[in-house]
Amino acid sequence: MSALLRLTPKPAWATPALIGLGLATSLAETMGITLIVAFVYSALGRAGDATAAVGGLLGQALDRAGAVFGSPALMALGILLLILARAFLAYANHAISARVSESISESVRNRIHERYLTAPYAFMQQHEQAQLMEVLGSESWLVADSYRSFTRILIGACSIAVFAIFLLALSWQITLTAVVGSIVMTMLLRRLSRPAQALGRQVKRVHQELGEQMLMTIEGLRTIRAYGQEGTHQERFVRSSAEARRLSMALTRLSALLDPITEVGYLAILFVIVAAAVHGGTSLATVLAAAALLYRLQPHAREIEGHLLFLAQIEPPLRSVRSMLQREVSTHGSQGHLPVPALRQGIRFEGVSFGYADGLPLVLDNVSFEIPAGRTTALVGASGSGKTTLIHLLLRLYEPVAGMIRVDRMPLQDLRRSEWLGLLGVAGQDVDLIEGTVIDNILMADAKASKNDVLDAARMAGVADFVDSLPEGYETWIGQHGHRFSGGQRQRLGLARALLRKPQLLILDEAMNALDNELEHRIREAIAERFSKSTVLIISHRTETACSADHVVHLKGGGVAL
Repeated sequence: MSALLRLTPKPAWATPALIGLGLATSLAETMGITLIVAFVYSALGRAGDATAAVGGLLGQALDRAGAVFGSPALMALGILLLILARAFLAYANHAISARVSESISESVRNRIHERYLTAPYAFMQQHEQAQLMEVLGSESWLVADSYRSFTRILIGACSIAVFAIFLLALSWQITLTAVVGSIVMTMLLRRLSRPAQALGRQVKRVHQELGEQMLMTIEGLRTIRAYGQEGTHQERFVRSSAEARRLSMALTRLSALLDPITEVGYLAILFVIVAAAVHGGTSLATVLAAAALLYRLQPHAREIEGHLLFLAQIEPPLRSVRSMLQREVSTHGSQGHLPVPALRQGIRFEGVSFGYADGLPLVLDNVSFEIPAGRTTALVGASGSGKTTLIHLLLRLYEPVAGMIRVDRMPLQDLRRSEWLGLLGVAGQDVDLIEGTVIDNILMADAKASKNDVLDAARMAGVADFVDSLPEGYETWIGQHGHRFSGGQRQRLGLARALLRKPQLLILDEAMNALDNELEHRIREAIAERFSKSTVLIISHRTETACSADHVVHLKGGGVAL
């Protein structure tokens, strides 16, 4: 946990300030208890008896309190002021803690979201979507909770130290008995940590399973209903939900043991102290002060144990958050340093090889070909021949394991990534639509584009043909993954995105295979006219698609077919 907290920025003054306020609160409380003892004896007219009976440093403190306040009325006023001071200090402590905790939560959420956007694509592909949502949407909040628990443990420990000092000033025998009893009770409570960690791991696993079930239901709702699988998915969800309830109840029962164990333990310690005091002839004032101090010490000890148990429970999800924040996970590839204002000569693949994971066959093996600038190149091959993987390499989602991709004779990885991607427009057969309007989805390609540019791209891609019939036109809400739209309509939205960028390199990856021939022909003519001087890369498994291309590359089995 300490390593995780080091990864989260927070004001340098925060932890010392919280500990200082906690100490001040405990000091005000112990002084209040001392004054209460003095007040009781003073009200009975036996102030001197209290001082003589207690003796030592605390006896001197009682004597000084009597001299300062003089009368029981002033002493009661002092007690009231200490109570108010303690309340104010406690409020300040909670206010600062809340501020710092919320700042930590915000920072962690922002950093995890940035990590999702900038981490290597291969790293992100290694994680389930439900896990990524759980880390960002739920587990990231636990970092602030862990910091709050960490500071409360420190404050509680300091408070106990203050109480221990007062007890020691009262009687070293009573202090020794209390310390030995507290150690025994702490060792007993520590036995709860191991099952708490195990339950925490199980809770994380079940929550992830529930997340996967929810995603499957929402994203696959149409398929589930089309095949009549509602009962199967409901049964699976109910089973996971019941497991989550069982584990939650187990954690609740484990946490519920804390209060009775602590209360009974401190009651036993108090009983031993009173019995020893009576047997040893300790004064009533000393026993009364010790009982008051131990009674007020109990909540601090219980709070420490509660936070320790909580930290044990949340350790597994905190590990997941740390794995996303740790510095060892680099950002996606090289950002490059060479400017790339335009694509002038072309792109060349030189002996490029690539595999998605160690031990798996290469998807591309020693691939070499050229994409001339200002011309249309068709990349033709059967499904699984590596066509889409080549696009992933051009988009710098992955890096080749061997070989080199050159743009105008410069290594692709040395080009400034943002400038290079700014030259590209990509449309594929699978289009990811977001929750938003039609215009929102087109603007995914360029959030700063004008409405006229959006409408122009939509007309060129054939989006205008069906948008006019929608209830709110371009402001129509698309909904979850755009399931209400046909495959052809989705592809046209993807095309509009690519065309909006006015790219120098337009990549069409099976981008019109869901369109009818007439519409496809019309869109291709519009693209050819508008982008006659641009570089166009057409990816297809159909040989006839290459008829209009200036240059054709055939892929087969991960290599270039001669």
